[in-house]
Amino acid sequence: MTRRCTRLFAVVVVAMVFGPLSSAQAADPPWCGTPEPDAAANLPDGSLPTHPVGSFPHIPYYAIKCTLQDIQSRSHGRMKMEVIGKSATGREMFGVVINRLRSRQEKRDYASWLAVRALMLRSPIAAQALARHFDDRIKVPVFIQGGIHGNEYEGVDAAIDTIEKFATTPYGSDPKIDAILSHTILVFNPIQNPDGRVIGQRANGNGFDLNRDYLTQSQSETLASVGWMKKWLAPEMLDMHGYVTPTLIEATTKPHNPSIEYDNWLKWNQPRIDYNEAALNAIGQQVTRPINDWCPEGDAPSRADGLCDAGETPGPDVAEGWDDWGPFYGPMYHQHIGLDSSTVEMCSSTTSCGGRAGSRQIQNTVQQSTLEFVVAHREDMLHDELVNYIRGDTDAPRPDCCPDPFKAEFHNWMQDYPQAYVIPFGAGQRSDAEANRLVEWLLFNDIEVDRLERDYKFNGTTYEEGSYVVWMTQPRRGLADTALSIGVDISPRIQRLYAPPAAWSHGYLWGADTVTIPDGAKFRPKTDGVWRPNRLRGGVENGSAKAYTLDLDSPTAVKALNAALAQGITASLAPGMALFGTDAATKKALERAGEETGLTFKRFKGSSLPAADPIDRVPRIAVLTGAVDQSIWVLRQLGFTADPVSTGTINSAADDPLANYDVIYNTGSNYPANTAGNATGRARLAAFFANGGGYVGAQSAGANFLSNGAQVTGLTAANRGGNGRSGIIYWDNTGGAGSIITGAYPARDTAIVDPPTWLTAVPATWSVDGRLPAADFFAAGLWPIAGDAGSASAPGAAVIAHGPNSADTARLAVFANNPLYRADPEREWPMLSSAVYWADK
Repeated sequence: MTRRCTRLFAVVVVAMVFGPLSSAQAADPPWCGTPEPDAAANLPDGSLPTHPVGSFPHIPYYAIKCTLQDIQSRSHGRMKMEVIGKSATGREMFGVVINRLRSRQEKRDYASWLAVRALMLRSPIAAQALARHFDDRIKVPVFIQGGIHGNEYEGVDAAIDTIEKFATTPYGSDPKIDAILSHTILVFNPIQNPDGRVIGQRANGNGFDLNRDYLTQSQSETLASVGWMKKWLAPEMLDMHGYVTPTLIEATTKPHNPSIEYDNWLKWNQPRIDYNEAALNAIGQQVTRPINDWCPEGDAPSRADGLCDAGETPGPDVAEGWDDWGPFYGPMYHQHIGLDSSTVEMCSSTTSCGGRAGSRQIQNTVQQSTLEFVVAHREDMLHDELVNYIRGDTDAPRPDCCPDPFKAEFHNWMQDYPQAYVIPFGAGQRSDAEANRLVEWLLFNDIEVDRLERDYKFNGTTYEEGSYVVWMTQPRRGLADTALSIGVDISPRIQRLYAPPAAWSHGYLWGADTVTIPDGAKFRPKTDGVWRPNRLRGGVENGSAKAYTLDLDSPTAVKALNAALAQGITASLAPGMALFGTDAATKKALERAGEETGLTFKRFKGSSLPAADPIDRVPRIAVLTGAVDQSIWVLRQLGFTADPVSTGTINSAADDPLANYDVIYNTGSNYPANTAGNATGRARLAAFFANGGGYVGAQSAGANFLSNGAQVTGLTAANRGGNGRSGIIYWDNTGGAGSIITGAYPARDTAIVDPPTWLTAVPATWSVDGRLPAADFFAAGLWPIAGDAGSASAPGAAVIAHGPNSADTARLAVFANNPLYRADPEREWPMLSSAVYWADK
């Protein structure tokens, strides 16, 4: 922070006064729109309910669009609203921009921003020089997002309050508002999770916590939010949440994601929160700042003397439990593409902050004070955002970090980047289709991707022409690195995380192989930049054939098989592949499927066809859960019929719901206890397995279900949960090419674990398809194994197994770790699908 900025910062804090909310806010009733059932408003017809003290009705989703339209009509041209995306169930999302262009200077300052924005990623050095030339004669955007968790209501109301205030306050009536409008562009995503708000739940309509989806970007809401962030590249971002008392403003504890420029983030995050805190203190509110206030236990000290449980002094040296380690949170993704960002967890206590009305005022105060802070420091913040881009573009070394009291031994998690990542295409790549899928993600996230002009040999491996190279000399090197690297084992340095997973990697969990080129390696191929993935020419291999085959080595292959089955094409399952006939109708359908997916259905070249199980249709899967969740979303994406069927429904429904399904998938449900009240459910499950119904389970509950239901004996599992233990493991394909489950997989591969789980015993009649290596099987994340008695049985343990039930009437498969965990482990989806095909007897 410059000396001039420091003086201005102090003057504005002293002068700041915040009053109560107006009694006539657009987010308050009576609301516009056609009333629909909405948890935010509490009553389905939109009428006012009787609320507890300190509470009030929140604006329902159905009223948000017309409310924003009304504000826009009163904004004198300052505000523009557009639809930026849709929710999982098709509800619209809205992008709002407030950009006053009243004076010639405001128009010039906005033009200055547009000029800088055009260069920020293409030539950040030139962009910084241009911004330096403009000095403070430039507008900068600030991004505010509300409602990512549907049942954290006030963030949406507060965002609409702020939108109305800055869109409609007459010029000259409030100097602070005029200053903000003169020097910033206010960018809002006021309702990030429409489905969750209507239903009254944290997750969206697909059962995804959207604040864990910013790296995988599997959900339409996340794609809309990321697209809006990318368009504006705001130096500052707020994500409005609830609930913590007193209000928590994100100042992140260790560990810090190695791929962010943490020094610059800390430089601006701390003084901005100082400013927020002063504003909240002015209205009688306090602030929780985790890195400044917390203990290793992930909370404020509970001892009477103010020390932590083990006698430590709370604060930066020891604080844990509110980290920016994972890039899957909205603000942490923004760390990689912007400068500063915070989750704001508003207070909700009726005694200390006035309940939900107080929460709304707190959020408005944080938004207002943040805007004032950015106005005071806009040129310096933009300069440092461009410093981050320039560091990447020039391959600058990682900086020293950090100033006292943030000692480097605790807070410098930054590490050097490799020279490049290679995504092979052709030889050395398990799936060219998945390589293209990964490249599409990279390009969408403004990560530069090159392509080899000709074959290139490096360290004894030849990478074919057309293989992709992601050079780490680019503005988005941090985001590229956190997405493609395998991660870091942080077990020796940390005790807990706020939330798992402790490791993530599109390069090691998605369906394509990647190769890391170390820094300093003699790697000098000629490459050209690409704007779209390579074209894949799929179809049917020419020539006569005994059968056509499709390697089940990718999610794309599973989708292609299910699409063919849905058209009535018959197939059979062999280890690692699906087999198809050679009749004209089948060949025509496969040609069409190949053209659509880019996959090639190959001629079987062996002397005799392998033993195979017929696949008569797309298996119908009953997922043992009470509602649509992430597992169901993944299975449906792959083309399976998958529906929620709870054990309670199995027990209580008039008709047996399992009669409509071929396979059960289970990760968390227990087998109904052997009591009179569960007799129907137990009988229906027993009949399902007796009639050949299949089962695929995952994690401890998925294994224990079979043992508790007397379907098998000798199947047990163990896990090591708690404190965020999770990460990426190596596993060995002990089933090899002959395994019906893992036949398409290499000898060693990677998988995600949350929590780490393994099989401690497997029935003698079963086959083990995958095991943990005897040593060095934990690749990245948080799992202190050495000397941990709870992990002693993990080395060499089975993690994938299949076999019959005790009566030999059903086929069962178990994965120790969940292959349908969120949308992370796409690499594991083909073996899960193979297990489903096989289990459908």
